[in-house]
Amino acid sequence: MDQLLKPSDVVRYLGTSRSWVYDAAKRGEIPSIRLGSQDGPLRFVERDIEIWINDARNRWQPGKPTPATRRKAPARRRIRAGRPATGDPSTQLELEV
Repeated sequence: MDQLLKPSDVVRYLGTSRSWVYDAAKRGEIPSIRLGSQDGPLRFVERDIEIWINDARNRWQPGKPTPATRRKAPARRRIRAGRPATGDPSTQLELEV
């Protein structure tokens, strides 16, 4: 039988924060199980974690960002500059930020 790991074990194994482990498990990004019910203790099957890491390594391609490292461009917002000193609303400016 595979050994069950506690979140603190996975934190040490992966070198991440406790909150990252819980959030990744909640989002389904890392294989995990809850014992008993949805509110039960969070556990990780050691072999599943090893397979998950190996899969990530196999998908890696030199020079290409992985989903974990790919940064999304910041959302573009439109803001309106106030009315110019002339008070003519037809000369109002829109700026992209």
